[in-house]
Amino acid sequence: MEQARVPELDAAFESHYLEMVAKAFDRVEIFGIETRSRQSRHRWPLRDLYTHLMTIGDARAPTGTTAGVALAGRRRTLVRGAAGSGKTTLLWHMAVSAAQGQRTASDHLHEHIPFVLPVRALQLRRHGLPSPAEFVHVARLAVDEPPTGWAERVLATGRGLLLIDGVDEARESERAEIRSWLGELLTAYPLCSYVVTARAQAVPESWLAEWEFAAIELGPLSSEDTQQLITRWYAVPPELTGDPAERAALERRRDVLLAAVVERSDLREMASNPLMCSLLCVVNDERGGLLPHTRWELYDAVLSMMLTRRDERRLISAHNITGFEREAQTELLQHLAYWLQRNGQTDVDLARAHVLIAGLLPSLPGLAVQGAPETLLAYLRERSGFLQASSPDRIGFAHRSFQSYLAAKAAVEQGDFGLLLARSDDPNWQDVVLMAFGHARRRESMELFNGLLDRAERDPANRARLHLLAAAALRYVPEVDPAIRERIEYRLAQLIPPRTPVEADALAEVGELVLEFMPSPDGLDPDCPEAQMIVRTAQRIGGAAAQELVRRFAEARRLWAARAQRPPSRPAPEFVRVDSWTTAPRRAAAGPWTLELSGAEAPPDLDSLATTVHHVVWRGAAPPYTVLGRLPLLRTLIIADSPALTDLGGLPRLPRLRTLRITGCPALSDLTALARTGVVFLDVSPNPGAAAFAALAGAVRLRVLGFPCVAGEFDLEGLRRSLPGVELVPHSGVRA
Repeated sequence: MEQARVPELDAAFESHYLEMVAKAFDRVEIFGIETRSRQSRHRWPLRDLYTHLMTIGDARAPTGTTAGVALAGRRRTLVRGAAGSGKTTLLWHMAVSAAQGQRTASDHLHEHIPFVLPVRALQLRRHGLPSPAEFVHVARLAVDEPPTGWAERVLATGRGLLLIDGVDEARESERAEIRSWLGELLTAYPLCSYVVTARAQAVPESWLAEWEFAAIELGPLSSEDTQQLITRWYAVPPELTGDPAERAALERRRDVLLAAVVERSDLREMASNPLMCSLLCVVNDERGGLLPHTRWELYDAVLSMMLTRRDERRLISAHNITGFEREAQTELLQHLAYWLQRNGQTDVDLARAHVLIAGLLPSLPGLAVQGAPETLLAYLRERSGFLQASSPDRIGFAHRSFQSYLAAKAAVEQGDFGLLLARSDDPNWQDVVLMAFGHARRRESMELFNGLLDRAERDPANRARLHLLAAAALRYVPEVDPAIRERIEYRLAQLIPPRTPVEADALAEVGELVLEFMPSPDGLDPDCPEAQMIVRTAQRIGGAAAQELVRRFAEARRLWAARAQRPPSRPAPEFVRVDSWTTAPRRAAAGPWTLELSGAEAPPDLDSLATTVHHVVWRGAAPPYTVLGRLPLLRTLIIADSPALTDLGGLPRLPRLRTLRITGCPALSDLTALARTGVVFLDVSPNPGAAAFAALAGAVRLRVLGFPCVAGEFDLEGLRRSLPGVELVPHSGVRA
C-alpha cells in the first residue's frame, strides 16, 4: 500500500515501530549455552549469520527449494521442522526483511507490517489470547502506545504479516484454543499474510488445512551451508573485535572447526542442524579453537541445553510436567536407545516405546508421579529435540550419534562389556564401542582394551578393524596403562601407512575409521609409494572426509613440484622456518609444520616449534642431533647432501618417526641407530651396502625399504631373507 493512504499519525508510529522491530529481531540467540570467553556476544546479528534454509519433500529428500522461495507469494503457510532446524530464525528474518523494506526478500514482504507472536508469550497472558490492539506488546518492544485502532486498520487493509511461532510450545489442551483464535483472525482479516511454525511431531500437515494453509518442512543444512554458517559465525563485525590478535584467534578457531566438520562424520551429522552447528561454534570458541578430543563434553553440553536449560530459560512446560529433571529424561532416552541398538533398529512403534518406558518407571518413582508412559514419551518427543517421528506411529532418534552415545552409556551402566566386545566387529556398533570407553571408569576401560586386543589375536578376518578401534579409543580415555598403549601403538605402526595395494584395499574395508590415522601430506613427498597407497585407500573408502584427504594430496603434489624447481644456486641459511606447503596463509600463525636445518645450532624459538613441527629437512655436514631430540612430534626426516656422514650414531630416540629419506650421503655405511626409532618407511640413496642393511634387523617397525639397485649387482633375495616382513622397493634414486 502506498504511504499516502496511511493516516499521518499512523505513519509516524509505524516508522518508529518498524525501526524497533528491525533492531529487536536482527539477532540470533542460542538458548541454554553458557560462554565465558565472549559474554558480550550472547547475541549474534541475524544479518551476519542467516543461512537460507532448504525444504524437504514427502520422502524427506531435499526439494532444491529454499524456505524463502517456498513462502514467496503465499498468504498462509505452516512451517514444520525438527528442534533447532531454524523455524524461529526464519520468522525473525522475515520480520526484519519486512521492517527494513528489503526487496531482496520475498516480494510479498516489503509493504507488510510484521507482528511477531511467540506462542510462549501468548500462554503467559492471564486474560486469554491477545486482540490485535495487544499485538505490539506481545513481543515486548520498546515502543509507545500505538494510535487507537492502528493495528485493526493495518490488518483490515491486508498489510499485516502475522508470524506465529512455536505452536508446539503450547500444551496440547491449549493448542485447540490457539487454533480457534487463529481461525477468528483469519475470518476477520483474510487479506493478511500468516506464517505459523511448529515442530513436525507436534502438529500434522493438515492442522490448518481448513483455512487453506500450505505446509512446508525445513530440512538439514547441506555441507556447503554448514561451512557457510561456520564462516559467518566467525566473521565478527570489526566493532565487536577491534583487537587484531583476537580476530586472528577467531580465524584460527574457525579453521579448526571447518576442518573438523569435514574430517569427522559425527560432527558433520550434528552440524547439519543449525542449532547444533551454532552450538559447535560456541563450544569451539569457548575452548579457544581446541575442540574436545572426545565427544562427551560436547554431547553433555547438548544434553544439558536440550533437556533442561532451553525450556527453563524460556519458561516452558508441556503436558503439565514441570519437574522432569535431566537425569530422569536421560534415563528414559538411553533406555530407548539401548533397546534400538540391541535390536538393530532405528525406530520403534509407539506402543512398544510405551511398554519400554513403563518397565523403567518402577526404578524411577519420582518420575512415575509426573504422568503415564504415554505422557512422558509425548513430552520427550516435543521438548527434548532428540526424538522424531519416522511415521505417524513410529519414533526414532533425530541424530544417530546421540542414539549411539546414550546406548553406550546404558551398556556401561549395565556392565554389558561382553556384548560390546562381541559386537565390536560390526560397523553399526563401532560408535557405541568407542563411546563406551568414554563412559567407562579406568578399570572398565582397561577391560575393554584388553578384550579388543585379545579378540584381534583370535580373529584374523577382523584384526585390522579391532586394532584401529582400540587405537581410536585411546583419545577417549584420559589415563591408559603404558603397556596397553605401547601394544596398541605397535599394532598401529604395522597398519599405517599401507605399503602395498593389498594392504591399502584391506584398510579401505574398515571404512572412515582409518582416515583419522592416515598421515597428512604435510611431511611427505606426494609422489612417494607411501603417499600413493594412502590416496588409494582414501579413494576406495569414499565420502567427504576421504575426498578431502585425496584433494590435499593432489594439491601437495602440485605445490611440491613447484617447490622442487627452485634454483640450485640458492644459498643455504643456518636455519629456515618453512610453513607447510599445504597450510593456507590464514593458518600460518598456528606455527610451521616444516623445519629446514643446515647446521647443528638450535633455532632460538625451538621450544615453540616443538609443539608444531612434524617434518625436518637436514642438509649439510653438521648433524643437528640435539635439535631432533627436542621435537617430540617429528614424523618425517629427510637427510640430504652430507658427503662426510658415515653413521647415525648420535641420532636420538625418535619413537614417533615414521618416514626417513637419506640422499646424497655416499659415505654412510652404518644404519644401526635406526633401531632406536619408529621408522616404518626408509628410502636411502646411494646404496650403503649389504652390511649396512643387515643392521636393519633391529629396526622392528620397518616395513618398506627403498634403495637404488642395478640388476645383478646386489643380492636381493639374501636381503629379503634377512629382513622378513619388509617390502623391498629397488629404484634408481630418491629426491629430497
